[in-house]
Amino acid sequence: MVNWGEWVEQKILEAIRRGEFDHLPGKGKPLHLEENPYLEPGLAIAYHILRQNDARPEWIEADLAIRRGIEAARRDLQRTMQWREEMLRALEGKTDARSGAERKWVDEEWERALRAFARRITELNEQVFLYNLKVPIYWLQRFKFDLREELQALGVPQADIERLETG
Repeated sequence: MVNWGEWVEQKILEAIRRGEFDHLPGKGKPLHLEENPYLEPGLAIAYHILRQNDARPEWIEADLAIRRGIEAARRDLQRTMQWREEMLRALEGKTDARSGAERKWVDEEWERALRAFARRITELNEQVFLYNLKVPIYWLQRFKFDLREELQALGVPQADIERLETG
């Protein structure tokens, strides 16, 4: 059986050795790769103007906003989770009324942070929906974020995830 890739490569190498590529127009000059041959003519002009002005198409800006948004939401929840663990560790073994009130306050702040994260995921999913309407190529569309998967990936305890989903 013939391996066509190897056969083609062999033919190219033979042509190089014979010098058949030595006198091609543009040899030794830089390639001009600014133009995308796959763009429709009207879009090529638009993208050229955007590139010259260091701007991006709206759908690319939307994608960047989504990426930044999910990173910030994850980072904020991780910080709150770390703060909660430190506070509860500091309160460990303390049974006085003030420590009980502080423990309750820490738990309330944690619940607030979880609800805020869930709202941010909902908002990001709305942005994903709008992004998917704008993106010119279907395979560049994004999947919506799954709240449960996000929480699990961040290491949120299962009991907290279930409590958030039910309440």
